Formats: sequence, structure tokens, C-alpha cells
Amino acid sequence: MENNEHVASRVREYLQDNPELWKSLDLGIVNLSALSRLILKDLELESFDAVMGALKRIPVSGISMNTYRNILKKSKIESRTDISVLILKPTTENLKLLIELTKNLTENYSDYRIIQATQGYGIVVGDELLEKISRFIPKTEIISKSTGLGEIIIVSSNSILSIKGYVSYASGLLSNRGINILQIVSFFTDITFILQPRDLLSALDIFLSVKRGK
Repeated sequence: MENNEHVASRVREYLQDNPELWKSLDLGIVNLSALSRLILKDLELESFDAVMGALKRIPVSGISMNTYRNILKKSKIESRTDISVLILKPTTENLKLLIELTKNLTENYSDYRIIQATQGYGIVVGDELLEKISRFIPKTEIISKSTGLGEIIIVSSNSILSIKGYVSYASGLLSNRGINILQIVSFFTDITFILQPRDLLSALDIFLSVKRGK
């Protein structure tokens, strides 16, 4: 016999991994029986009633798509071309190297960003700037290097810090229209999308259409 608390925990994790289903549930536009059967199958659970009960107990956020759209309408949208993403091995020495290489740069700070992750240290810079610093970076420390990319930066208000699902909403606007997101960085009130250059104009048009209320 499955423990109801265990089932509820698994169901919540499932919804966290599938935010579009959670949002549909939140909006009350999903068939609970159909969703219960889907979760029952995907998680290989036994009790349909336990899954159904867990879905009924999922709290409603009260956040509508209009909330997200209104935030995006008031956000600042920036786009850039000729962007490089360089990822180095995750060593302390490489982090120190990136800091040393960029601390005395005269370029605007927004033109380069250092990102720390468990799989490596990354730097997002313009192609020309990468050329200036890459000769100081040992090739043996480079995990991957991509150049000629595009990026879109959404700068929103502080209100997004207390609203769940905004990043998912913004990224979904792109992925739902077939645009592949190469990298996404969300920090404080900024969301940065790294894209293939061929997708940049389409992605920008999607966000601007929301801002124009279309």
C-alpha cells in the first residue's frame, strides 16, 4: 500500500518538472482524471485515488497569465549579436583566471558576465572581447567555446522575485514556438537567453509582441 504523503511528494516533484502542467492545473483548465492517469503511468504508482487526492491538494497560486504578461510589458528588452560563450573546467584556478582577465576591462560591465556552475565556469562576452582574452586561457582548460551567438536580456521589476513561474513563462514563450534556448541565465531581475543568431529576431519579436499587447 502506497503512503499518501509519499505519493503527494512524488506528484509535486512531477509537476515541478512539468511547469506547464502545473500552470494548467493552477488555472483550472486541466482534466484531473486524465492528468492523474498520466502521472500514475509516468511515475509507475499504483493508487489512482492517492494521485487524484494529491492533485486536489496542490495549492492554487492565484497567478494568472495576465500577471506575467503585465510584468513583461513593463520590462526592458535588450538584444545583442556576436556573443561568445566560453566554458572552463570547474577549478578554483580557472575562476581566479577569469576574474583576473576581466577586472581591469574598460568595456561596459554588462558586456561580460562570469557564471559559476557545478560543471564549469562560464563567461559570456562579445566575440571581439573573447579574442582579447582567449590567448591567456590554456586550451586544455576549455570545455566548450561557442561564438557568433545572439542574446536577449529581459530586465524586469523586483516583483518577479516573489512570483513563481515567471522564468518558466518567459522561456516557454520561446520554446513553445520552436526556438531552441542554448543557455539561460536568471539572476536577480534579469533573464538572459543565449540563442542561435538565426532565432534572435524571431525571439525578439515574440517578446515585443507581448509588450505591445498582441
